[in-house]
Amino acid sequence: MSNYRKLPTAASCPDVDWFESLPLPEGRTFNCLGREQVALDDVLRTNEDGQVINLARELGTNRENVQNLVNSIKIKGVLLDAQPPFLGTNDSLYDGFTRFEAILSLGLEHWVFNIVEPKEGFTWDDVWDEIGLGANDHPPSKAATRGDFKKRLARWVALQEETPTQGQCVDWINSIPHSFSQEIVTNIAQDVLKSNRADKTMESVDPKTIVHRMSQAYTNRVRVIPINISGNKTYLKRAMIDALEAKSNSKVSEIVGVGYLKDTPAEQAEQVRETGLKIIDQYNDWFEQAFQERLKVGASYRLFDIDYIYPQVIGEETEMIKVER
Repeated sequence: MSNYRKLPTAASCPDVDWFESLPLPEGRTFNCLGREQVALDDVLRTNEDGQVINLARELGTNRENVQNLVNSIKIKGVLLDAQPPFLGTNDSLYDGFTRFEAILSLGLEHWVFNIVEPKEGFTWDDVWDEIGLGANDHPPSKAATRGDFKKRLARWVALQEETPTQGQCVDWINSIPHSFSQEIVTNIAQDVLKSNRADKTMESVDPKTIVHRMSQAYTNRVRVIPINISGNKTYLKRAMIDALEAKSNSKVSEIVGVGYLKDTPAEQAEQVRETGLKIIDQYNDWFEQAFQERLKVGASYRLFDIDYIYPQVIGEETEMIKVER
């Protein structure tokens, strides 16, 4: 059974001695110097542009799992059977990005971290590979995916003086804890050796983050509309209605649409963005056709309407119900 301990107050954090029965992690590429309680403001997890650099994740930090961790900490407390997040002596976060976001969401200011440094002969990138891909054993967690391993394997391949063999790539994957079958490991190695673009990663963003970032450059009379252009037309159609609603608001002087991707690997980003923009062009063409029809018909024109209500009340309704305006 998992061992949890409740936080004394909603604003407190765990003490280092809570984890005294948990051995310090041992790694092939890193040494763990101990555990410390660290201020979250001192932890580096973003680049100069403010993007969260979870380099071990193909699609960035999994934001859906953030809420799972928030709920787990609120209800169950701190899981003492799992290693705390890994923090380098360079102040960079190497594991625990999802937990870090959850801790921030809870309004906490400190947390306990494993402090690590590379062993002699290894680099911080090597530490990224081992910890970022292999340390996700804390529930509720999202284990490293094939895509995550592809990203980091591709980086390793690019750093070699000569292109590694498939066998060497397989050995690299197997040097990191994973639960893949050897058939899947072989497929990962083959895919990476075929691709030279799988070493790019994506930052995970959400509409709230986009609105906050963009709104800093505009007045409150500008409506920022985040648009998920990842391929699902439902999101694009919803954004079109959002735009129409904003245009009807006399307090809105300008609309700024910001496209973003979700669950899209970097090597597919350019194509997916182009497709999304083409769909938006199509929707605008439809709107122009409707506008021209409106000019012909006059004020009685309606963009769409409900003419009938489907009969659903059992024993009372049997035929389509005509809607009278």
